[in-house]
Amino acid sequence: MAGDVPRPMGRLGSTYGIKGWLKVQSFTEQPENLFDYSPWFFRRRGEEWREVQVEAWKPHGDGFIVKLNAVDVREEAQLYTGMEIGIKRSSLPPASEGEFYLCDLEGCKVIGLNEVELGVVSRIMDHGAAPLLVVSPSDRTKNGPKERLIPCVIGPIITSIDLEAKIIRAEWGEDY
Repeated sequence: MAGDVPRPMGRLGSTYGIKGWLKVQSFTEQPENLFDYSPWFFRRRGEEWREVQVEAWKPHGDGFIVKLNAVDVREEAQLYTGMEIGIKRSSLPPASEGEFYLCDLEGCKVIGLNEVELGVVSRIMDHGAAPLLVVSPSDRTKNGPKERLIPCVIGPIITSIDLEAKIIRAEWGEDY
């Protein structure tokens, strides 16, 4: 798949024990699903992704712990704490009918009120109640804000998504 770069799907937490295990925070809807995807990629924010092999994982308390290949002591594991866990889009199962992955919205043109082209989705931020589409301005709106943050709330704000045409329609004004 062209442009199939890893997408953040989790984060490594603190070390666990002395044998190189790490706590894992999963961003997937069902947290244990993170372990169904392979291979994993790690990075620190702003750095390049690099592939890693998971040797073992298991539930721990209300979360999970993971053992990475060739990481056998706490000191080695500490080098990985805080890293993002990435999964390539091609490793994910196909979305169900009428559903989509947020990463599939990147590159879509956003059409707002009065058929005004607001820009293109450059990335997605998902930090709370609703994911935010980060929309880079179109040529028509270059004098407006550098980027727009549009909540990805299907129905009241995002009225339609056409992934084939790469067009998102939104109840969003040029001056919002």
